[in-house]
Amino acid sequence: MEANKLDRRRFLKVTGMASVMLAVGFDTLAFGSNDSSFKMLMPEDLIDGTQLNPYVSINTDGLVTIMAHVPELGQGISQGIPAIIAEELEVSMDQVKIIKASASRQYGRQSIGGSRSVRSLFMPMRQLGAATKAVLLEAASKKWGVQISACEAKDGIVYQKGTDKQLNYGELVTDASKLTLPKKPTLKTKKDFKIIGKTTPRPDLPAKVNGSADFGIDAKTEGLLYATIERCPTLQGKVKNYDADAAKSVKGVIDVMEVTRTVYGKKNTGIAVIAENYFAATEGRKKLNVSWDNAEFKNISTESMNKDMQNLSKEDGLEHVEKGDFKKSLTARGAKVKRVHYRLPHMAHSCMEPMNATVHVREDNTVEVWAPSQSPQVQRNFARQLGIADNEAESKIKVHLPYLGGGFGRRSMNDSLEECFQISKALRKPVKLIWSREDDTLQGPFRQTSYHQLTAVYNEDRVSLQHKLISPAITTQGRGSNGRVPFEVMEAINTHYDFDDISVRYTEYKNQIPIHWWRSVFGSTNAFPHESFIDEMAAELKVDPLEFRKDKLLLESRFVNVLKRLEKESNWSQKLGPNEGKGMAIVESFGSIVAHAVFLKKENGLVSIPKVVSVVDCGVFVNPDQVIAQTEGNIIYGLTAALKDAITFKDGAAEQDNFDTYRMLRMNEAPKDIQVHLMENDEAPGGVGEPGLPPIAPALTNAVFNLTGKRIRVLPFDLQKV
Repeated sequence: MEANKLDRRRFLKVTGMASVMLAVGFDTLAFGSNDSSFKMLMPEDLIDGTQLNPYVSINTDGLVTIMAHVPELGQGISQGIPAIIAEELEVSMDQVKIIKASASRQYGRQSIGGSRSVRSLFMPMRQLGAATKAVLLEAASKKWGVQISACEAKDGIVYQKGTDKQLNYGELVTDASKLTLPKKPTLKTKKDFKIIGKTTPRPDLPAKVNGSADFGIDAKTEGLLYATIERCPTLQGKVKNYDADAAKSVKGVIDVMEVTRTVYGKKNTGIAVIAENYFAATEGRKKLNVSWDNAEFKNISTESMNKDMQNLSKEDGLEHVEKGDFKKSLTARGAKVKRVHYRLPHMAHSCMEPMNATVHVREDNTVEVWAPSQSPQVQRNFARQLGIADNEAESKIKVHLPYLGGGFGRRSMNDSLEECFQISKALRKPVKLIWSREDDTLQGPFRQTSYHQLTAVYNEDRVSLQHKLISPAITTQGRGSNGRVPFEVMEAINTHYDFDDISVRYTEYKNQIPIHWWRSVFGSTNAFPHESFIDEMAAELKVDPLEFRKDKLLLESRFVNVLKRLEKESNWSQKLGPNEGKGMAIVESFGSIVAHAVFLKKENGLVSIPKVVSVVDCGVFVNPDQVIAQTEGNIIYGLTAALKDAITFKDGAAEQDNFDTYRMLRMNEAPKDIQVHLMENDEAPGGVGEPGLPPIAPALTNAVFNLTGKRIRVLPFDLQKV
């Protein structure tokens, strides 16, 4: 199995320039000159073989090329989707070359997010692989003059049953390419899987380890210019004046211009400095001395937002779930009511690779784009700004898909591409725009802040629960919610718990701070209060928290099975030593169920996390190693959000700007041992990239209570001060 290894023979054949010796990385094809013969050459142009469909090509030697058509940001999807196709195609991964595709509508939707790639593509890609195998079987049957049922495929070879006749796929591909793919091919059963569910090496990892992998920020092309942008600290505001001449006085600075950035309908203006190198651009930016007209946006702070949300908690809010009669339970004779509040802050995404884009708008209105984006199909948007018809967009605008250095939802917004396109369009030169770490942290958009009111009512043998959520919503920024609960806001609030009365309600809080999808989205803010309060209820009733959950989820077999597995793998019932604590949480999100058990130990005055035990039920999984890796990553990302720093606002601007004030979890603070156990079942595939995050914060704070007797209801907190 290879990934994006450029075939020199094919390269020379396609270009027809055998005398040219050009050293070039596959993802950074340096075809910048307007009269270059290599201009707009894309990965699909370099494939050696006959195409059977947009995803699969086979050459005469039998080598199978499968296109990895969705962006790879570390989640392993560039191996996962080809593996699904290969399973039904009956080839081993050793027989497959994986090529990162370009952005093209021939592949359908190429955007990623919401842990949906495998969930949404599992059956379509299986059907594609099976249909491709079917035409190869049909081609063989025609050659031999037998029924298709007399043929079978294995390891890239078609055999005629009961004979020694065989033909490899390379011998059949030309004939197969003339046949029509069946719409309803026969699929394999799970017991016959050879790839799906098995550990398979990822071909992208060696290059990422040795530094040779090409990310968006590595894009190069002839005559490349570099840009950086000064933006308003309050995110909105108009430019009053700036000193373009001072910026241009810096050696290497080429130009200074205003650009706009669209964030949920709001146009934010910035001042771009373009130079021959990035250092010159940043030095020129320092001399801009911009004055902003933004007084109206300075009246908001974290303190004011918290007060606003607290006041809104007094409202009834919109109904999401109402089971039984919670209001009646409040006034019942003998009712014991407990009401508490939880609060979570804004957070930055902090992708390891800051936002960036490279765009070349040429004089002839053709465009080449290097898009480190979760939503890379930008052709029609750019085409309309150039007066190009929609049906010509893909022929004139080519988009490369480099590796992404993390996404976490942030890269589903194409604001950096929008800015870079404006600059290149104005100059008609190739431009690389790089956001600094400070830009990335200060400018957002951010994860939402939220305020939660949790109420439990105990009355003899009746137990009732209400969860009221007050927060901004992502999808209603710039417009009203029209009396409906936005679809995204209730993720990870578990209404499967068998309480006598359950009430879940939502009140929208609008403000000027832009928010966007953040890893696990509202699961990251809802699960902490919900699962923490479930623990509070268990403590009130003097029941073990894991047993309490098993009892209240008794009718939900998948939940119970996960809890039983967690109980076993974590040795939950084992008595802890002195100065030790444990906590757990279970959350369903993005089609998967994940439970964590967190163990704490206080020693020599310091609290550490010796162990986290996780159980993941994501249905059928493609590559178990990748599920484990994503769960480990979720644990670290979630612990960072719980234990390190918030994004806070003062006078309308974010106060944190880099990793000194917005810190990441360090190796010596991370769990010493993370154990991830996968459930085996026949359920449909669930998400993997996000579901491991929501339960980690409540499992941690529940462990803090078990260790110290203190309840943590505001994140982040300092583990060493509990």
